[in-house]
Amino acid sequence: MKIIIYCLNFAPEIVGTGKYNSELVNFLHNKGHKVNVITSPKYYPDWKIKNNKYELDKNFNFKVYRCPIYVPKKPTGIKRILHLISFSITSFPILIIQLFWKPDSVILIAPTILCFTNIFIFKLFSKKNLFTLLHIQDFEIDAAFNLKILSFPLLKNILIKIESYIFKNFKHVSTISHGMIKKLISKGIQKSKIYHFPNWVDVNKIRKSKLIYKKKNYYRNKLKINDETIIIQYSGTLNKKTGIYFLLPIIKFFEKEKNLLWLFSCEGPLKKQFVQLTKNIPNIIFIPLQEEEKFNELLNAADISIIPQKENTEDLFLPSKLISILASGTPVVANVKTNSDLGKLVNEAGIRVDPNDQAGFINAISNLKDNQQLRIRLGKKGRIIAEKMFNKNIVLNNFNDFIENYFNQNICEKDFSN
Repeated sequence: MKIIIYCLNFAPEIVGTGKYNSELVNFLHNKGHKVNVITSPKYYPDWKIKNNKYELDKNFNFKVYRCPIYVPKKPTGIKRILHLISFSITSFPILIIQLFWKPDSVILIAPTILCFTNIFIFKLFSKKNLFTLLHIQDFEIDAAFNLKILSFPLLKNILIKIESYIFKNFKHVSTISHGMIKKLISKGIQKSKIYHFPNWVDVNKIRKSKLIYKKKNYYRNKLKINDETIIIQYSGTLNKKTGIYFLLPIIKFFEKEKNLLWLFSCEGPLKKQFVQLTKNIPNIIFIPLQEEEKFNELLNAADISIIPQKENTEDLFLPSKLISILASGTPVVANVKTNSDLGKLVNEAGIRVDPNDQAGFINAISNLKDNQQLRIRLGKKGRIIAEKMFNKNIVLNNFNDFIENYFNQNICEKDFSN
């Protein structure tokens, strides 16, 4: 098949949707598909950009078209919208040029759905019966209003109606969690059009190290952290989705614990402010996001991982960091509703507390900190979940079968009609 992957984020970004988009394209390419990528230059998660121009990136075994994009220094609501609109405008001519390539499929990965008009115009001029798929990593409109990035109820109603129209005009819509599937159905999308396409983890690369290996862990050695110290780790982007300020009184509660350390491997728009707010806390360390080669070592440096969440965002996205945490065999603490996808997983492989329950979060950390056997038991459960539900080879092979079956069925229908 000839496939266009149309996405805002791509390698060399190592977190967020860019990581998954890159791995998906590499997998499809290795399966024998011809893949062209339309994307932006690297800017995430620090919202800084270099070489902001049109470019055919020659660092891959497939074509990657980079399109210039507006990147605000401080991504507020209106500026975020302009950011997304700019990509839809600059990427349009690159998409239209692909008509000469005659693709069989166009897969748009949200964010951003604002490129939908480009795809509809492309379909009008394409002589093929295109397979169009919208893959939703997060419900960007709902999230923007829930997180107060955008306001105005009238604007929300208008955008939700436009969003529903967009969804219905793709042949299929996929998303990453069962809660998000329910959200799609509530927006009027037929269940038969929806494909469950979860994010994944390479369970061969991310795995639990033996306890005796703790002494040799790269990060414990580099940061001079002894074996007795319990490391509580957060790895990822610091933004409004994370509910990071929820943690401030919790971190302060444990500030006199000499054998407890908070390790933040992070970037993002809120990092500078969060570092400033915790500058007087003695048992906290910040390091940059780490490259993939060291990621398993980083996860295994931790005794406990945490996922702080903003309330009412549970079914708008599923934090991808959870999947790697599960595969590493590290127990997790999260403040999230029990009936959400994240809540159900954390109930199995960690300790879940309600969204605003800071006292419960403190108790969860205390229980895990003092009970190694509980940490081991929950970590093993997490590993089993990762292997069964989020195994990279299984997830991506299933997706490949899904698009190939559709393509082959379409060819058979054409042959029959002839």
